Amino acid sequence: MRNRDLLFGITTLVVAAVYYELAVAIPQSDLADPVGPQGLPRVYALLLAALSLILIARSLRRSSSSAGSSNPESRIPNPGAGIARVIGMLLIGVAYIIVLPWLGYLLSVAALITATIYFQGGVINGRSILVALSGAVCLWLLFIWLLRIQYPAGLWPSVI
Repeated sequence: MRNRDLLFGITTLVVAAVYYELAVAIPQSDLADPVGPQGLPRVYALLLAALSLILIARSLRRSSSSAGSSNPESRIPNPGAGIARVIGMLLIGVAYIIVLPWLGYLLSVAALITATIYFQGGVINGRSILVALSGAVCLWLLFIWLLRIQYPAGLWPSVI
């Protein structure tokens, strides 16, 4: 399992590098906004590279440590339920789109991350809630505050 994580991390790091090179090659336009046509694809490539490096580091750290005991809290998803897992993730995405206008960006993204954690075999505890909330804040800072992309405010007053 850890070797698969390492291989996947290396593969996605290569994909991120190729994607970044393709993003940089996008021609600039005189009509472009301050972010430009390269902005968002470059951010995606950098985020993918960062996540790939984290996965590589975690897999190397785990392989260097002893086999140890597994986390008693984690739920292991059934790998044989492939189509059901795809449909489940699709339904989570549809639910996100439906609640976004009412809950607003921050709460909707936090709920999306929480639902994905649970659906992928994680447990809902303080740590997963912290991950969901901090992920939502980071995405809000990136897309709404930094890139100035409009979003549905929902329950929150418009900050921008």
